[in-house]
Amino acid sequence: MIVMKFGGSSLESAVAIRRVVGIVTDRLAQKPVVVVSAMGKTTNQLLAIAHEAAAGKRQQALKMLSALRAYHVQEGGAVAVVDSLFAELEELVKGLAVVQELTPRTIDAISSYGERLSSAILTLAFESA
Repeated sequence: MIVMKFGGSSLESAVAIRRVVGIVTDRLAQKPVVVVSAMGKTTNQLLAIAHEAAAGKRQQALKMLSALRAYHVQEGGAVAVVDSLFAELEELVKGLAVVQELTPRTIDAISSYGERLSSAILTLAFESA
């Protein structure tokens, strides 16, 4: 068994994702366990969205969320998975805008979507390879 960890810059584009698939595929005999970070600067963007929402800037937060979704669709492709996770995330952002409070638990919940998105996108990339 081999554990392979890929950071955000390793997953920042469609080309980078294909490179990761190749790297992992070349080591299948070692039974790789793959661990991924969020794509590109996703975690920072998610936290910025959370802060905008908690500050009561709902429309700005949703606009930023839409841009982040477009990035994931463009680079990752996996539209159905991305749409599902972004629908959940949008509800969370809307709730933040209502309560206007950002707790450690909420920060953890929002930032987890970066890794959830990248792992789902990479899984589909492995399946299509």
